[in-house]
Amino acid sequence: MKLTVGQIEFMIEELSSEIIQMLMEEWGCDMTQAMDIYYNSDTFDRLSNPATGLYYQSAGYVYDFLKKEITTGRIA
Repeated sequence: MKLTVGQIEFMIEELSSEIIQMLMEEWGCDMTQAMDIYYNSDTFDRLSNPATGLYYQSAGYVYDFLKKEITTGRIA
């Protein structure tokens, strides 16, 4: 089944919401800080690219990429 652009965008938005919440809980960020970190990350860029298929993964899986990026400055 091929997803529509709208369905992919919805999946990305849902994942983004969960990942931002995880950032706030684990790193003690407020929402503005968490959103800034997330939306300016390479992880978000990759998630937003439908060709990667990353939007099919769980929020925890994508969050692990983001944590790696935050702590090392790059994605594994």
